[in-house]
Amino acid sequence: MKMTKAVALIVMLAVAGAVGAQTDTNHPGFYPIEEMGVLAKGDLEVDVDLAGAMLQVAAGAMEGQGGDDADLAQLVSGLERVRVQVGVPRGADPSTIAHSFDQAISTLEGSGWSRILKVVDEGEQVWLFARENAGRIVGLTAMVNDEDEEIVLVNIVGDIDPVVLGKLLAKADQLPNLGQFMVDGE
Repeated sequence: MKMTKAVALIVMLAVAGAVGAQTDTNHPGFYPIEEMGVLAKGDLEVDVDLAGAMLQVAAGAMEGQGGDDADLAQLVSGLERVRVQVGVPRGADPSTIAHSFDQAISTLEGSGWSRILKVVDEGEQVWLFARENAGRIVGLTAMVNDEDEEIVLVNIVGDIDPVVLGKLLAKADQLPNLGQFMVDGE
């Protein structure tokens, strides 16, 4: 699957660890990706829900590495919750998936989220939305549909410094392998 640097960065942020977590669903950066209904529990290949202390552990591990990891650690330290779902929609009708994505896009745009990226290329569709509050990004939501073969849904909640995010996006191909920060290498 060809993924843009922005979506790759978001997914990399999210795979820093996996643990069941909760945060305030009323936070302006929260979007209920699981309610889109495009991935059943049995379809999930990756299901990350990381919050609180576990995000700080990941930030501390990255900070300890120095170099380019310091910017990533700074970004992660401001986050409250990271959720990622990746899977193959087994038995799902492509028109139902398209309708779910259209509804999500409409909901995001209608509730104050800004579409900052849209890529449609050879069956792959990528959308990236940001939610701002007082000049800061408080949420990112990414949705990827790769010809109905794989779906990636990401919601990142927290204080995201736009300058640090921009620096990371500019050097996304040079970011460290975040697998080293995952619990038990998983």
